[in-house]
Amino acid sequence: MKTSTAGINLIKQFEGCRLTAYKPVPTEKYWTIGYGHYGQDVAPNMTITQAQAEIMLGIDLVKYEQAVDHYAIFPLSQNQFDALVSFAYNCGTGNLQKLLAGRNALQVAEAMLKYNKAGGKVLNGLTKRRQTEHDLFCKDLILPRGGNPYREPTKNVRLNSKGNDARWVQYSLNCAGHYGLIIDGIAGEKTISALKDFQQKAFPNAPNEWDGICGAKTREALKQAQ
Repeated sequence: MKTSTAGINLIKQFEGCRLTAYKPVPTEKYWTIGYGHYGQDVAPNMTITQAQAEIMLGIDLVKYEQAVDHYAIFPLSQNQFDALVSFAYNCGTGNLQKLLAGRNALQVAEAMLKYNKAGGKVLNGLTKRRQTEHDLFCKDLILPRGGNPYREPTKNVRLNSKGNDARWVQYSLNCAGHYGLIIDGIAGEKTISALKDFQQKAFPNAPNEWDGICGAKTREALKQAQ
């Protein structure tokens, strides 16, 4: 499989293009140039043309495409392939191998968001990139229906609810509407936004139910939708 034009544009968007060699941080062993091309073939003060940057990108893509083909143990859609190539381009083939090892598609989607740190520190740019890759990966995510592994809540789940109850809601929403939520047990803004969207679809003529609170009626609708 090859990276689509949309996938290449995603990589370009986050990598940016610099035609003069640079080091993102002084401690880097090698220099970087073009669309994040990094290695011992890049020398200090080296400059390239835009056309050369495009050629370098194409060569680098082959390496990461081959890595995705090698390490993925489940069938990939084009969107999922593009998301993983972008991930590998940024995080390297070693982290790609760790991400995919022994995980199914849903588990990969959940784990992908955790690769947003450098030197143990969360970086906004990495967080945004991981979220974009995660959302692209989840566009075609086929989730298991029924058999929710989490215990059904006995009380209302609302913004900032935590633990098993939040996980049940997140898992149920993913199965019901492919919302691509990370099942982290925290009902944050994204979970509540997905819940409200589900409520609007489940109860189109009852706006009073669009409150972002998962009570008995919403739980029953979620079970029916799985």
